[in-house]
Amino acid sequence: MHDASVRPQLYADSFYDVPAQRPSAGIALQSVRVHSQHILLDVEEELLGGAKQVLCAVDAEVSLGPEQRGIHMSRIEQAFQCDHRGPLAAIALAIAEKIRETQRQDSARVHLRAVAPIVTCTPVTALASPDTVEICAVAVAGSEPSVTQSVGATIITACPCMQGYALIDLVDELGLTAADGLRLLSRVPIATHSQKGRATLTVRAPDLADLPGHHVLYRALADHTVLTQELLKRPDEYALVRRAHLRPQFVEDVARDTAVGLARQLLTTDQDLRRLTIHVLADSYESIHGHDIQAVLEMTADRIVALTERTSGETAGSSA
Repeated sequence: MHDASVRPQLYADSFYDVPAQRPSAGIALQSVRVHSQHILLDVEEELLGGAKQVLCAVDAEVSLGPEQRGIHMSRIEQAFQCDHRGPLAAIALAIAEKIRETQRQDSARVHLRAVAPIVTCTPVTALASPDTVEICAVAVAGSEPSVTQSVGATIITACPCMQGYALIDLVDELGLTAADGLRLLSRVPIATHSQKGRATLTVRAPDLADLPGHHVLYRALADHTVLTQELLKRPDEYALVRRAHLRPQFVEDVARDTAVGLARQLLTTDQDLRRLTIHVLADSYESIHGHDIQAVLEMTADRIVALTERTSGETAGSSA
């Protein structure tokens, strides 16, 4: 068997560099994508409790000019294998810039996604619950750079519609006044159907320095939805269900409440809200229907704040 690495080179370098050859049709491609690959990364995130090795699914794409036949796959693999450490968004951006530089193309995009372990505390027994969240980061390198990161978690919601009917039964059965019933509604869980769902909160910014951390996104999810937990003793289960029923939400409410909560939280920082785009994807896996429901909201943070301030003013005016 001959060792190709020591054989004399018979032709010019351009003969062997097939991807760099001119294509039969000189047409540019918007992207050539490498996907369905996993890489092990050293990720440093406050949400994860510091530095952790995380297995990430990676998608990488690069533009391709009309004068080049294909991408150089080995260069993309080398970009994946570089010694990347830090926040997930910073790693995604470093890989994207490396791919764009080594491929010598106009733009590159990298998407990293991982199911990461976190430890939360149960609400009543204060036990450590081994939970997971999905963290993602997307970076675009080129003339219009951007960085995006998101956190996704499982939630539980209670439907607001049915509680009105349950309240009527309760008022009639106990002989309460209508006012007593409304006071009860705000203090005691009222029967309705509940369902599991999922909420993913994403923020996009033109620069890495403008991007809030994954822990900030997770806190907004935890504050404005009811997140499920793996380890729940019976008192914890009741506390979780009680919270969901005392604050019933449509999936539309989940999208709006989470976006508004994050925007108002960012309002207290020095960040330019005009440069931050908030995206919420909320799913409800319906318990009493054969279908599921999904709600999507995408808007700049400053626009969300402006709309909520206007709505609050209109509400105050109408009740005056």
